Amino acid sequence: MTRGLEGVRLREAEPADWEAIAALQVASWRFAYRGILTDAYLDDELEAERTALWRRRFAGSVDPNQITVLAEGADSRPGAEPLAFCCILAGSDPRWGSLVDNLHVHPDALRLRLGRRVFREAARLLVGGAHEATPLHLTVLEENERAKAAYERWQGRLVEHPTKRQPDGRVYQLRRYAWDGPAALIARLDGLG
Repeated sequence: MTRGLEGVRLREAEPADWEAIAALQVASWRFAYRGILTDAYLDDELEAERTALWRRRFAGSVDPNQITVLAEGADSRPGAEPLAFCCILAGSDPRWGSLVDNLHVHPDALRLRLGRRVFREAARLLVGGAHEATPLHLTVLEENERAKAAYERWQGRLVEHPTKRQPDGRVYQLRRYAWDGPAALIARLDGLG
């Protein structure tokens, strides 16, 4: 793992990155959700499910409203696991706007502030496009303290507490955080120094 920010580059994901993205999401979920989601799901089902999801998302022509940004070591070889990624589904919800569907940092890179960097870059790619005035939102499991702290630090507004059945089959309490739009989010993140 790269240990400093100087060796990190950001780029848009390409179709060939789907396996590396799936592997990072699996590592992230196993770290963040151990003790929250069931062990049976995390150990036996997660990898196949995430692999199928990312293969499907990058198969054929990629949805132009899917923006996926990777953070990787400057010396990363093609297909190497990224350090972090953010995937936004632009304009996907008529009420809440663009969904920040995934924001994951490899467990070994959590202290590098890469989540904030990939989130900012994905939002920047919305500026000037059809969804630049569209709000952004995400949901997080109530028990995910690390993620909730980040979204609150990034000045996301807590707008509701929905419940949702998760892939392990159980229903969980969530928090939905929202931002007014990409430019407002970028300004908030830049204001953090």
